[in-house]
Amino acid sequence: MIRRLVPVAALILLAACQYQARGPLRYGPWEEDLTLAYEDPSVPEPQRTQQRLQVRVERAAFPSEGDGTVRLDYSSIQGSLTLVLRHHDGGIALLGADGKPLARLLPEGFPRTQTWEDHGTAYRVVGRGTWDGARILPATSSPVGVWVEAQPAHGPLRRTLYLPGLGEVESLELRDGAWIAVNRLVGRGFTNLPISRRP
Repeated sequence: MIRRLVPVAALILLAACQYQARGPLRYGPWEEDLTLAYEDPSVPEPQRTQQRLQVRVERAAFPSEGDGTVRLDYSSIQGSLTLVLRHHDGGIALLGADGKPLARLLPEGFPRTQTWEDHGTAYRVVGRGTWDGARILPATSSPVGVWVEAQPAHGPLRRTLYLPGLGEVESLELRDGAWIAVNRLVGRGFTNLPISRRP
């Protein structure tokens, strides 16, 4: 009897996973109290640790399924900064004090939208990729994300890997013909226990 139930249970779990995968993906941190730590691997120690950046989701509000705002606290030994981001149809915009968009981090329709431009920088979706640093993520997190290339009017070519629920996990710069990691997610956790939004 148990042997017959195992395949049925597996099919139910697979169906549930497929259903969740069809929901809106947010390519940025949005769970309240989620705290991420970043380092620049191209910088030697102890400077690398001293320059570590911490990003914490201070507040998130999603009145509709995919649209809402996220308040992020950035902190390092140099100081702190709070930013508000608006999520809409896969896109992420940085909001000013007046609530109006200052910059478009990701376009609406991302990652279906393949190219866009913002403040003189041209962006394009390079393709999907699996992050090799995913060992710091929980087993429930997918290591597969989307690589985006940024070509500024002045400065090096840059590629960033975005994962659902996290946003940027690694950024590379083209230096002397080689891709060098300049920003990498090195820590993930919750400063407080996550609060379930489901009854």
